[in-house]
Formats: sequence, structure tokens, C-alpha cells
Amino acid sequence: MAPLRPRWNPMSALGLEQIYSPSLYWKSQEYSTYSLKLPMDQVSSLFGQSRAGLGWLEHHAMAWVPEAISSDSYVVDLGPRGVQEVQEGLRRFKELELDGHEVSRHNFHLPTLEAQLEQACHEVHRGRGFVILRGLDPQQYSVEDNLMIYLGIAAYIGDQRGFQDKKGNMLTHITASKDWKTPPELRHGIHTTKGLSWHCDIGVDILALHVRSLAEHGGDTFIASSLTIVKELEALYPHVIQALQEAAWPIQISGNPIPRYILAPLLHMDPENNHIILSVDPGRLGVHPSTTRTDGTSPIPPLTPTQLETLRILNQVASKYRLRLDTKAGDIVLLNNFAHLHARDAYSDPGQGQGRHLVRLYLRNAALAHPVPESMRVPWEAAFGPRNGEGRYPVAPALEYTAPRYTAGSAAFPLDDNDDVNGDGTA
Repeated sequence: MAPLRPRWNPMSALGLEQIYSPSLYWKSQEYSTYSLKLPMDQVSSLFGQSRAGLGWLEHHAMAWVPEAISSDSYVVDLGPRGVQEVQEGLRRFKELELDGHEVSRHNFHLPTLEAQLEQACHEVHRGRGFVILRGLDPQQYSVEDNLMIYLGIAAYIGDQRGFQDKKGNMLTHITASKDWKTPPELRHGIHTTKGLSWHCDIGVDILALHVRSLAEHGGDTFIASSLTIVKELEALYPHVIQALQEAAWPIQISGNPIPRYILAPLLHMDPENNHIILSVDPGRLGVHPSTTRTDGTSPIPPLTPTQLETLRILNQVASKYRLRLDTKAGDIVLLNNFAHLHARDAYSDPGQGQGRHLVRLYLRNAALAHPVPESMRVPWEAAFGPRNGEGRYPVAPALEYTAPRYTAGSAAFPLDDNDDVNGDGTA
């Protein structure tokens, strides 16, 4: 058996390992400390000049700034009666002897909570864009029951769950299990204790995270409003908006397609529907060694200097408008993924007992979702398009971690078709 070798680091390969880090600005007293590496006159010559005209975003509910938000304004407490109703809904669902993929709002009945969850759903789609549902204690339930409760509540937010890889996994365990022997440098970023830089899950409407347990230190989740970011870019860096809208960004495609990438924009603005989509995951952009030929060439083009500068500026502005989510064990975080970027701090787990563990779902609400433009539909269809089978629902992280051939931060649709988002390597 050939020895394992360190996996490709997309941040290093793109020259963004230091600049594109969520913690850079957070640790700085002066924002200008981490400003552009290029003088502004050179940046302007790279981009040219353009003005987008984004007055329609001025009073948009999702164009929030962190100073105006308190933690109690986005937390929905289910309360003792709500928790009791969830338990009753679980009991009745189990009596039906159905499988996890069959959970829906039609068989996981929450008659009193329904109105509260519909209000939360509206807040995610038409309001501020994020909500935390609180009140459940995951220690009170088995891993199977925790999953059924999560799927039951999520069914009131989205009527469709999305694939997270080519193998059909419908959920991902985000953790760094103490049982895993595979070195962290050979795992996907979400399966390590390292920080994750600003990104979104490309092609996903709503990102849901069930917080099973927290880290001992660090591991905070940060979000930033894409609308606020775009407003600042329009005011200070209009050329960046132009670059983000160009259908010239090479996005890696999972599996074995020819070619292994598409060219697409990262930003779509839809004034008619009062909506934008900012879809950025640096780990899926640009050249990848798996496609490099023996002569050193690659069918996936590298990012241009303009695109590299675009990512650097985008990172700076996202860090400026970051909001730390005040999460507790049992919380269900619901985030409008098309309208927000998110990041994670590095963390350390306790020496004994559970460490940080989140469970990820991709959701879509057919009635409230905005249309996805044709130029951005390929990644979206991978998650929510036509499918074979009902998908896989692993109730716990794999006992053993099979090192993927190529690592990525989010582990969503990794480039190699054999990779598994939960690291178990099973078919």
C-alpha cells in the first residue's frame, strides 16, 4: 500500500492561505493592517470601473449589520410545551414504523409549534435570513431519535432535502472524532479542529445545523450578510461586483465529467425579486492537481489576478461585518445560504467526553425559494435536482475515517467521486 501523502490545500494553492482567513481581521486592531496587497491604482487597472446601482438593497431586511442585532432577536425558544409536543410528534412518528427519509410535516405532527416554525421559516426566507431554534436537549435522546426530531422540525422549514455528495448522503456530521486515527491534514476541513474561512455551500438554498455538542474552547460560527457585503462593495469597490458577476469563475464539478469544471458567476442580482445570490467556496474554485496532466498542464484554469484580488477584498468586507452566533447544545441553526457567508474559528475539544459536533442538512422550500438563475443551476441541481433513491442518513459519525483523495473545507461534493462527506468510505 502506497504511503499517504499530504492532501492538496486549495487555500495555499490559490495564494489565499493567509489573506483568506476569517480570523485575520478579528485579531487586528486596525482593519487596514490586512488591506489589499496591491496599491489601489493597480487594483483599479485590473478591474476597470463599473457601478451597479444597488439602491433597492438599502432597506432590505437581510442587509443587516451586526451592531443592530442582539442574540435574543434571532433565537426562537420552543419552551417546555413545545419540547413536549416535539416528543409527542416523535412518539407518533415511530409508531408508523417509517424510515428517516419518510419524515415530513404530514407525519411528524407539531400542531401548536407549526405556526411558530412557519414564522421562523418566513424569517429565514423573507426576513433577516437566519434563526436559531432552541429548547431541545440532545442528551435526552438517542442518536436515532435526535435525527428523527431534527428531520421532523426541518420539514417545516423546507419540503425538500438536498444531496451533499455523489453517494447520496443527505446529512453530514461536522466533527473531529476522537476515534479517528487518520491525521487531520488528510481529512476534509469540517472534520478537523481548524478554522474554516468565509464561504457558503454552493448551490444550497437553506443551510441547517443541529448542534449536538460544543467545543471546550473556540469553534464559534460566524455569519455575514451577503447583501451588506455587496452594498459596501458597491460603495467602495464597484469593480469587485463586476468581477463577481462575470461568468468566468472555474467551479470544480464532482464526479468524472469532462470537463471537470464549469465557468459561472459567483454573484447574481435580481432586483425584480428583491434578492441576490452570492455563491462562494474558495475550495471549489480554480485548478486542482487531480486534473493536472503529466506535462504540468491542467484543463481547469487557474484563478486570474483579478479573481484573486476579488476574493481578498470579499474576505475583508465579510470579516468587517461578521456576527458571532450565540449557539448552545441542542440548537438548530437555520441560515439563508444564498444570502449569507459563514466561517468558523479554530477550536479545541475536551480531553474526555464529547467534542464539537454539528449535523448539516441542505433544505429548500418550494413555495418561498427564489429562482436559481441558469448560470448557477449546475451545483444547485447536484443537490436538489432529479435523483435516484432516497439518500443516506448516517445517524452518527463513522467509527473509522477513510482519507479522501482530495480534501476540501466544506466537504460538499468533493471533486473525487469516491470521496464521502462523512469519511467512512462506504458505498
